[in-house]
Order: sequence, then C-alpha cells, then structure tokens
Amino acid sequence: MMTMIEQFLFSLPTEAISTQKRIVRVFRPDWVEEHQALPVLYMHDGQNVFSGKTATHGEGWQIDQWIDELRLPLMVVAIASPPDWLSRYDDYSFYEDPMIDYRVGPEVAKTRTRIGGRGRPYTDWLMHELKPWVDQQYATDPEDVGVMGSSMGGVISLYMMATYPNIRRVGSLSTAAWSNLDPLIRELSQASLSARLYMDIGTNETSGPITPSDYVQTSAQLAHTVSRSGIAFRYEVEPGAEHNEIAWRRRLPNALRFLYELT
Repeated sequence: MMTMIEQFLFSLPTEAISTQKRIVRVFRPDWVEEHQALPVLYMHDGQNVFSGKTATHGEGWQIDQWIDELRLPLMVVAIASPPDWLSRYDDYSFYEDPMIDYRVGPEVAKTRTRIGGRGRPYTDWLMHELKPWVDQQYATDPEDVGVMGSSMGGVISLYMMATYPNIRRVGSLSTAAWSNLDPLIRELSQASLSARLYMDIGTNETSGPITPSDYVQTSAQLAHTVSRSGIAFRYEVEPGAEHNEIAWRRRLPNALRFLYELT
C-alpha cells in the first residue's frame, strides 16, 4: 500500500537566505477518518523519518510503516533540517557552543565565529506558527503535542520540553548530550517538567571527534537529571548500537509504545 505523505514549503526565521524554504511533510494514517482528531508528533530532521529515498544517508525511520503496524492513530509533521550540518547545529541548539574548534575542527572554525544558538527562533516558529497552521488545516487534538528527534534533534526536543509546558510527549534518541550539556542540565533542572519522555543511547556511537564514551556518559548525566523530576520517563541503552538511522528505526517502536502508552 502506498503511503500518502503531503509536502509543503515554509519560510523559517533561522534561514540565512530569506528566500530559502524548508520542506515540511505531513502524514495521517489512511485507516482513520478524516474528521478524527489525532495527536500530532512533530519530528526534526524530517527528511529522514519516512522513506530512505528522501533521507540524508539513504536510510529512513519508516515511521509511517510503524504507525500502521502498531495501529497507532497518530499524525506526523516532519520538518526537514538545513542541508548543511553547521546550520543544522545552529537550529537545534538554544545556546552557542564555546567549544567550536573541537566540534567543527580548526579549519572550519576559521570561517565561523560561532556555532549553535538559533534554536529558540526555530522552536518558537514551530510552536507559534507551524502548529496553529497544522491545527487549522487538519483534524488534530491540539492538546496532545509531541516532539521527537535524534542526536542534535534530541537536544532541541529536550529544550522544547523544558520551554513549552503544553508539550505532552518527547522522544530524544541518541541525544547529542555532549552539546550544550551544562545549559541543558540547567534548563531541565529549573523547569517544571510534565511531559512523558523517552531517551535512549547506543554504546558504540561516534560523531567526528565525539567518542562512544562522550555519548554514553553525557546521556547518563541528562538521564539522571530528568529522573529526579518524577515524570514518566524511560531510558534505554542498546549495547553495540551505532549513531545512525538504522539504529533509530530499530528503536522507534519502543519509543512510540512508551510515549503513546500502547499495551
């Protein structure tokens, strides 16, 4: 059966070129009535969450297939990330990263005076412009809002949980917790958290100079911070798992089952 995924173009306030537009893909399972109000899951790196044909590295999460298999009445709104990884880092971080030389390498750092720090304009656009548009165009439950992402997309999802109390469900897979670790811990500690949260990590994840130990240890620190809040929280560690879409596709049903309380 062919999945029907609608595609739209939006201008975002974080685009360096004002005429550049971002692809937003919308999916509703075809076995629910058009007028049935559904919860909405907003996903970062939206080019990767459906088919591998649109994915950055040729592997997709296939969330539409998982929704069908789980018979989960859920709508997905997937926002594509910027085409270059530095702009993606900017969008998915609330604060500038002082370790720019280490993150991007000394040569790239010569062309960049900063990295990160555009996350709040991006998430404000998502919550205050994109979400109202979605709620107007489709039958949604406007009170049942979820966000999900992987790596830096997990970082921005956690920032959103701490910033927008109306977000009910959050998925942060393979969180790049080494980025903005101290600000993230501060935001999560100071916020009155209420969302249901799924986090995970693999024990063999790397990103350039970032080692598996960096991923595991910083994610554990975040998990410890969150666990003290008393919210519904699941943290999974997958032995040997790497930092890629194949791993996230494999663990996605675990996240969906927990976040949407499937038996």
